Amino acid sequence: MNPIDLNRLQDFSDGTESGLRDLAALLATHVEECLVAIRGGVAGQDSEMIRVEAHRGAGTFGACGAGPLSALLTEIETLAGAQRVEEASALLPALEREVTRVREFLAGRFDSQDIAATKVEQ
Repeated sequence: MNPIDLNRLQDFSDGTESGLRDLAALLATHVEECLVAIRGGVAGQDSEMIRVEAHRGAGTFGACGAGPLSALLTEIETLAGAQRVEEASALLPALEREVTRVREFLAGRFDSQDIAATKVEQ
């Protein structure tokens, strides 16, 4: 199963291949930023930061067709909202794998080394 529904992603682009490519690059950057922010929240035991970032990511990625990533972020959001930071942090390896799947899928679909190399400074 693909990590992103391309039809859903297409709905959010301007309908052109270049628009879709630009949106994919934006998502690749956003997914990395979300991961870095959640890692920061976990490191600081900041349940509210984790909750807010997971909520924002779940909405964005769900709307753009990244269902598995959105579901995982929703689970992290729920745990953080219940002050269960340790349990939320236990999901970081799964989140990292899903972020990698999304980035690699987008890079492969758009044949883009820029997307494949997208990493946000931690």
